[in-house]
Amino acid sequence: MSNSRQDENAREHQDSDSSEVIVEKDNAVDYVKALKRPFSDTRKFLVGTILGMIPLVNLTVIGYTLNSTGLANDNGNRDGLPEWTNFVELFMKGLGTVAIGIIMLLPAGLILLGTFGSVITSPALSMIFGGVPMDTWNNYAAGQMTDIQMEDWFAQNWTEFIPVFTKAVPLLLLGGLLAALAFYIIPASLLAWQKEGRLSAAFSWETVKTTMTLDYLVNWLIVGYLGGVLTSLLGWVPFLSTGITMCVSGVFSYTVFAELYERATSEEQIMVSE
Repeated sequence: MSNSRQDENAREHQDSDSSEVIVEKDNAVDYVKALKRPFSDTRKFLVGTILGMIPLVNLTVIGYTLNSTGLANDNGNRDGLPEWTNFVELFMKGLGTVAIGIIMLLPAGLILLGTFGSVITSPALSMIFGGVPMDTWNNYAAGQMTDIQMEDWFAQNWTEFIPVFTKAVPLLLLGGLLAALAFYIIPASLLAWQKEGRLSAAFSWETVKTTMTLDYLVNWLIVGYLGGVLTSLLGWVPFLSTGITMCVSGVFSYTVFAELYERATSEEQIMVSE
């Protein structure tokens, strides 16, 4: 009797362990599948490559990338590549993507541009360069002064620049931090827009919350690294490098981000229902 009870407990424990393994497996992003996906249909891949090489027209590739997430459909299918249809809609989605990116990066851009502008036009910097004889500038502009001579001048006077740039460092760090934060949130913003069909969804607090997980952070870093590797490798392809990189990196990245977004939003729904 006790042996059968022990066997039953052992089976329950084994089932529990196996279910935990399954959950962990489900939570793992299939990067191999995501990397293979852009190449799963040669015809569609070639269309994306060719369109990606043409300025302005390549906005359709960005729109196609969003379509490939499957978030606009109820089934969220990402097993293959979608058809190239309704190019006007794809172009408008690409244009909307650029607009969202600009809006998200606007605070960082204003701070950085304002800081650089204030440094360049600052009285202190004018006094520093004002101390350089006009003949020296004329000689440099005429090419009669070598770069080595100019570097020697900066080597002798570089300490004069320290107070100017020291005051700018906090604002530069703030601008850099806001830019990094924007790049971090932009994928989720685009997917929220694609899923909800409302531009306001891209800037909602609910969308920001989907990025506030270790899961999103880790995979965002992985996607960034692999995207950089892909760009470096595909950049060597003659003539087609721009189109191939745009198509492959876009479909790969947003295949992963779409899975992360669906996971985050489904977890929120479960928490609300509980």
